[in-house]
Amino acid sequence: MENTQLGLRLNKSDLSTIRPFPPRRNYSSLSMADLLEARDAYHVYLSGLENVVATAIGRYRINEKDWYAAHPPDEHRPETVRRPKEPRTLSNSIVRPWSWPAVLVFVRQWKTPEGLGDQLVPRALYLPDGRVIPTCVVLATPDETPEPPIDGPSQVSGLIGGGYSCLRHHQGIDHLGSFGCLVYQQGSYFALTNRHVAGAGGEDVKVFVHGGYHRVGTSANIGVTRLRMLDIFSRWPTNNTYLTIDAGLVAIDRFDDWTSQVFGIGEVGETFDATEQSVTLDLIGCPVRAFGGTSGVIEGEIQALFYRYQSLGGFDYATDVLIGPRTGSAQKDSLPPFTQPGDSGTLWFYDPPPTDPGMPVDPAEDAPPERGARARRLRPIAMQWGGQRFRVANEPPSAFALGTFLSTICRALDVEVVRNWSTGHDEYWGKLGHFAIGFKAGDQLSGSLRTLMKANQDFIGVGDDKLKKGADFRVDAKGFVALADVPDYVWVTQKGLHPNEGIQHFADVDIHDINGGKSLLDRCNDDPKNVSAKVWKEYFDGFASAGVGPEEGAIPFRVWQIWNAMVAYLQAKDVIHFVAASGILGHYVGDASQPLHCSYMHHGVPPMKTVHGRKYPVPRDSPEFQAFKDTKPAAIHGIYEETMLEIDTAGALTAVNQLLANESGPQRNIKSGHEAAVETVRLMFAAQKRLSPKKIINADQPNVTGGPTARATALWNKPNIRNATVASLADSVRLLADLWKGAWKVGNGNSIAASKLIRFTDSDFDDIYRKDKKFIPSLSLAEMAQSGTFEPPA
Repeated sequence: MENTQLGLRLNKSDLSTIRPFPPRRNYSSLSMADLLEARDAYHVYLSGLENVVATAIGRYRINEKDWYAAHPPDEHRPETVRRPKEPRTLSNSIVRPWSWPAVLVFVRQWKTPEGLGDQLVPRALYLPDGRVIPTCVVLATPDETPEPPIDGPSQVSGLIGGGYSCLRHHQGIDHLGSFGCLVYQQGSYFALTNRHVAGAGGEDVKVFVHGGYHRVGTSANIGVTRLRMLDIFSRWPTNNTYLTIDAGLVAIDRFDDWTSQVFGIGEVGETFDATEQSVTLDLIGCPVRAFGGTSGVIEGEIQALFYRYQSLGGFDYATDVLIGPRTGSAQKDSLPPFTQPGDSGTLWFYDPPPTDPGMPVDPAEDAPPERGARARRLRPIAMQWGGQRFRVANEPPSAFALGTFLSTICRALDVEVVRNWSTGHDEYWGKLGHFAIGFKAGDQLSGSLRTLMKANQDFIGVGDDKLKKGADFRVDAKGFVALADVPDYVWVTQKGLHPNEGIQHFADVDIHDINGGKSLLDRCNDDPKNVSAKVWKEYFDGFASAGVGPEEGAIPFRVWQIWNAMVAYLQAKDVIHFVAASGILGHYVGDASQPLHCSYMHHGVPPMKTVHGRKYPVPRDSPEFQAFKDTKPAAIHGIYEETMLEIDTAGALTAVNQLLANESGPQRNIKSGHEAAVETVRLMFAAQKRLSPKKIINADQPNVTGGPTARATALWNKPNIRNATVASLADSVRLLADLWKGAWKVGNGNSIAASKLIRFTDSDFDDIYRKDKKFIPSLSLAEMAQSGTFEPPA
C-alpha cells in the first residue's frame, strides 16, 4: 500500500525517470571479452553464411542520414522522420558516443530478410549465460577489379627513415612496401617492414632515394607470419583465431645513412602497449596518421578491431585493426584510394588534435636529449601489412588498411624500436632551402607583380612560421606540393611526364674539359657567349667519348626555358600559368646556388680516371662510382644541402632575412632568356667562389660519432661554412625575384587587369603540374642544342 501511494505521489516531471518494464536492453556495459566470446561462439554459424565477407569488433555504426546520427537515444525519432533506405556502409555510417558495442558483420549483398531466408545474419548473438551481443550489418562488397595504377614514391632525401619505399625482386616479381622504423636486436640494427616485403633471408632489399631504387641491405631470416590470438591475448576467449603479424627485418648495410625518425611523422614516441587492459572499444574512432611509401600522407581513424578477413580449416584469420578515412573527411570520396599497394610496412601513429591537453604532459612523451625542438613525438600503434578494397553501388571505390599492433610485433620478433638515432630533423627533412627561397622572393617585389605573387605566396613556397615548426610543416607528394619543390617531389619521382628531369637539377661544369682547357664554369663566367646549349653539349660529349664523367647537366638552360615561358604566358594574359612557372623556377635557382649541385664533387671526391695525363671522375653508372656511393664520405651531398639546414632552422632563416634586409644584391635588368641563364651561371660561380666544394668536403667529418645529425652539426658550427651557405641562399632569393621582375616587364604584366591578379587554388596548380604535358616540359641537352633556341644572340 505504501509503495502504491508513493507511486501515486509522483508528479509529472518525475515520469521521465520511470524506466519501462520489461526494461530495454542496455548494451553499453558489454566488454571486449564479451564481443570476442560471442563471435567465437558463432564462428561456425557466421563463417557458413555465404553472404558474410568478414566480421570485426566495434561499435554500432549509424547511417549519417539517420535521426540518431545527431540525436542520442533518449531523443526519440519523430514519426515524420523515416529511416534511411540505403544500405549501411563504412563510408556512409558513423560511430557516435552512444553507439553500443557490437559485432560488425560485413556482407557481400544487401537484401531484405525475406530474400536472405536461412542466410539471415541474426540481430543479436546469444550466449549460454544470458548475455546478448548485438550485431551491426555493413555492406562491404569486395572489389575484385584490377588495382589502379600508382604514381610511385616521393621521397627525395638520401637520409633514410621510416616511410621510405622499399623493394625486393624475387622470382621475377617486385615486392613493394614501406619501411616502418628502425629496430634493434642483440647488437644489430634492422629496418622493420612486412615479412612478405623483406623475404625469408639473404636477398637484396632496395630503398627509393634520388629518383630510383638503390640497395640498402639484405633481408634477415627473422620474421613472423601469424600467431594464435590466445598466445598474444591469453585472457580473452579466442580459441579459433589466428592474428596476422607479417613482420620481417632487413639487415641494413650502413646505419649512418639512417635516422630513427619517420618521414612525414617526425620523431617516434613510446609504442602503444596493446594488452587486454589497454585494447578497449575506446580505440574505435581514434585518429591516426601514417606516411606510406606510395601514398605519402594518410590520415585516418581506427574503424574496427580484430577484423576477421578469412575462415579456413576451422580457424579464423584476423588482423588487429581496420583503419579507414576519418569521419567527415573529404578523403572518403577522393582519388587515389585511402591506401595503395606499396604502403605495406608503414607505421600508423596516434594523431592527437593540436589542442589535446594531454599531449605536452604525457609521461610517454618523455624525449631523449637528442630530440629536436621542432619535432613532435607521436606514439606508434600499428604496422600496416595489407589493405582491403570494397566497391559498393553509388559510392566511389574504397580502400582500408589492415594493421598489426606494433607492441605485438616487437614481442614476436624480440626487437626494440630505435627512437633516438640521428634525430632533430623536421618531419619532411631535406626541403627547407627550396621552400624558403620560393616564399621569400615574393617579399622582394613591388607593384602589381607583388600583389599577384604575395596572393599566391603560400602556393609557391613555405613561410618561416611553418618551416620553424616541424609539426606544422606537412608535405603530401600525392596532394598539393608547393611549386618550389614540384621538380623534386613530383617530376623526378614520376618520370612519365618529365623523363629528362634529372639533368635539369645539376651542372657539373667545374672541371677542365677533355682537352685540358678551362672548366666550363670559368669559360661561361668569362664570356657569356659560352652559355650555349651547343657549347655545353660539346663539353659533355668530350667526357662521354673518353669514357669518363661528369655527365650532362642543364640548370641554366632550364632557367632560360622557364623564363621564356613566363614571358609568353604574360603576353597571352595567362596569369595562372605564369605563377605556376614562376614558382617552379625557384627550384632550379635554388639548385644553382648550392656549390655541390654544380660540381663533379657533388658526392665528395669521386674515384678518378686518368685520360691524357689528366684526372676525370669515373662515370656515375660505373661499378667504381657505385661502390664509392656506399661509403660515408659520399653522403656529403645530403649532409650539407639537407641535414645541415635543419640543425638550426630558425637561426638559418633569421640570418637569411637579415642579409636580405641589410644588403642589396647586384642591380639586374634581365631582358631575355639568355640573360636569365647567364645570371644563373654567375650565381653558380659566386656560390663556388664563396664556398668551394673542396672546402665543404675538407670540413666534413664522415666518421664523427652520432650519425648524420652529428656530422651536419659539426659542419654548421664552422662559421665559414654556415655564413657562406646563408649568403648563397640570400643570393638565390634575390636572383629569383629579379627573374620574375624581368619576365613581368618584358611580358608587359602591368597591362593585365587588376581583376586577374588573384589568389588561385591549390587544385588549379595541381592540375597544371601533374597533368599538363605541354607545361614547361623537361628537355634533354641534345634537344636543347638541336632546337637552336638556347643560343646566345649574334
